[in-house]
Amino acid sequence: MRYLILASLILTFFLSPAHAASDAGASHNLLLKYKLNEDWFLISRSNMASRFHYDDYFFGYTGIGAGYNLNKNWSLRAGYRHAQIRPRGVWLEENRPYIEGYYANNWKGYRMTYRSRLEFRFFDYRNDDLRFRNELVIEAPWEFTKFKLKPYLEEEFFYGFDKSQFEANWLGAGLSWRPMKGVKLKLGYRWVHQRIGVRWINRNVIVTGVNLFF
Repeated sequence: MRYLILASLILTFFLSPAHAASDAGASHNLLLKYKLNEDWFLISRSNMASRFHYDDYFFGYTGIGAGYNLNKNWSLRAGYRHAQIRPRGVWLEENRPYIEGYYANNWKGYRMTYRSRLEFRFFDYRNDDLRFRNELVIEAPWEFTKFKLKPYLEEEFFYGFDKSQFEANWLGAGLSWRPMKGVKLKLGYRWVHQRIGVRWINRNVIVTGVNLFF
């Protein structure tokens, strides 16, 4: 398993950019999770993303949701996100209520999380849509340097029901760091393969993440 994940990391970092011909950007993420009691919690995610070789911040969102722990591995969440995108020159708004199931478990030191989400997307400038997102993240138990950095792999695909088609696939890898209890930081690379109209574009994305747990 160790060699398989190492090989996957190498392929993700070095082969994916070779297929991503046109663009580069960054995605900066903030997650806040507040435990209300043993069953209920609040969760918030915010994001800001750039393109055109990091020069143009064109997308961002923020939102809040609530979750319920079904057991030690499974939880159900529901919430709302407000997103803004600037495809050309004008900022356009999108409202995204969502529901999702989330699974987390540890196996021989490996941590796996799996999330399936339905997003109800409401626009003022195009047809409303229902989108399905499916994400898998695997974090290895190996620790590097004195900071105890751990490598991870992640993959997520997007399917839109309005046009009944796959809209995007994200493939990424990187390192996570837990400097203290309740704090997780990550730095990684993501290959974004995304449908724009009738064509597919590729983007090399540097991903940063700050997760805070209260």
